[in-house]
Amino acid sequence: MFHNMDLKSLSELELDVYNYIISHPKQVQQLTIRQLASEAHVSTTTISRFCQKMNLSGFSELKYVIRDELHAEQHVYPSYDISTPLTDFFTKVSRDEFDQKIDQCVKMIQQAKLVVFVGIGSSGSLGDYGARFLANAGAFALSIKDPFQPSLRNDTDLSETLFIVLSVSGMTKEIIMRSGEYKQNGAKIVAITNHEYSPITTLADLTISYYMPERNAGDHVNMTTQVPVVYLLETMANRFAESRSAVQ
Repeated sequence: MFHNMDLKSLSELELDVYNYIISHPKQVQQLTIRQLASEAHVSTTTISRFCQKMNLSGFSELKYVIRDELHAEQHVYPSYDISTPLTDFFTKVSRDEFDQKIDQCVKMIQQAKLVVFVGIGSSGSLGDYGARFLANAGAFALSIKDPFQPSLRNDTDLSETLFIVLSVSGMTKEIIMRSGEYKQNGAKIVAITNHEYSPITTLADLTISYYMPERNAGDHVNMTTQVPVVYLLETMANRFAESRSAVQ
C-alpha cells in the first residue's frame, strides 16, 4: 500500500497516520476522519496534510484507495492445471531436434574445465541445484546468484568456461550485462529460457527453450512452472555421467 510514497517527506505525526493506516486498513474504511484522528492520536488537520502529500483530494479519496488496495490483495487467481502444458513439453522433448540440443549442451560441458550456472531469484536457486547435480555427475560446476559482482577484467580468460544461464524471460538486464562480459572474455554460453527469441538468446551459443505459459502473481512475482528446467538440468547431468562411464 502507498508503494510510491516518499516517507522522508512525512512529519512525525504524519508517519503516525501512515503506520496506523497500513496496520488497520479494514478498520480505517469504517472510520470518519475524526475517528481516525482519535485512533492515531493526531488532529484532523494532520490527516488532511497526509492526504495532500499522497496527492489525494481528501479523506474520502484516501478511503477509496485503501478499498481498491484491499480488493486487489483479495484477488483469487483461477485454478491452474499444470499437467496440460507439461504434457505438451514432454511431447516436445521426445523429438530429435530437442534431443540434439541436449546432446550439444552435454558436449559443451565435456569440453569445459569449469561450468558456471547463472540466475537470479528462482532461477538462481535452480542454478544452485543444477551445479550440485552436475558436480555429482563428475563435472567441476559452480553457481552465481549475485549479478552485482565487480566487472571482469578485460584480460580474464574464460575460453574454457561454460556459463549456463537460467532466465524465464531472457530479458533480465543484469543477467544480459554479465553474459555479455562472459562472452567478450571468450566463454561459451548456454541459455535455458522460456522464450526462443530474447536478448539473452542473441548472446548464447546454444539456446534451449521450454515454452511454458507465463504466470505472474503481482509485481516481480513470476509463477511460471520450472519443472521443465529441472528436467533439462537432470537430463544433461545424467547424460554427462553416462558419457564419463562410457569413456572409463
